[in-house]
Amino acid sequence: MSKTLDDKLNEVSADILKMGNLIQDTVKDAIKAFVTGDIELAQKIIDNDSKVDDYDINLEEKCMYIQAEHQPVAGDLRFIHSVYLIVIYLERIGDITVSIAKLVKRLYVQGKRPIKKEILDILVEMGNVAQSILEKALKSFSDRDAKRALRLESINVTIDGLQKALYQRLYIKKSQDEDYIKLVTNMSLISRYIARIGENSVNIGERVAYFLTGDFKVIHSDL
Repeated sequence: MSKTLDDKLNEVSADILKMGNLIQDTVKDAIKAFVTGDIELAQKIIDNDSKVDDYDINLEEKCMYIQAEHQPVAGDLRFIHSVYLIVIYLERIGDITVSIAKLVKRLYVQGKRPIKKEILDILVEMGNVAQSILEKALKSFSDRDAKRALRLESINVTIDGLQKALYQRLYIKKSQDEDYIKLVTNMSLISRYIARIGENSVNIGERVAYFLTGDFKVIHSDL
């Protein structure tokens, strides 16, 4: 028996959640590798990036076939178009975790000075918030919960506040020491990576809200 449109859409939904679970695990591992200096875990993240790419390609193909064979309209069409973008956002988060892993290898292989606890604590908190936003974004997709999806932006503000606090601590000391300058640069960089995880997770939530409500204002704040 051939699969119906609903069957295929459900299959795509299941694949999105599988990809999302993989990305969640990868984000968790990236933060852990950074905090603990686990170079082997960092290398594992880099090596496993192809799994994310496989989901990306597979889901794109499935969506293309659904459009060609069933020519979906209305809510189904919004869903397919949103899936395209949700996959892109998840894939971007995967790329960010690879960047974090590469930074971990540079930091710890080269024997950089230990990161002060007050700096590390802020970055860990940022990571926890980013992971929470990603989890809630995927939960809103799974549960078809537009209200939850639209609350993500307000949570993401917390990351902005933590990033400002980090910069204040990093730049309070004016030093020409080369090692300190590199440390500041690397800590600023990883904070930006974590912030981008939060931003892409919010984007996922916006796409969920859009395909559920059909409201363009959700994804175009200028309207």
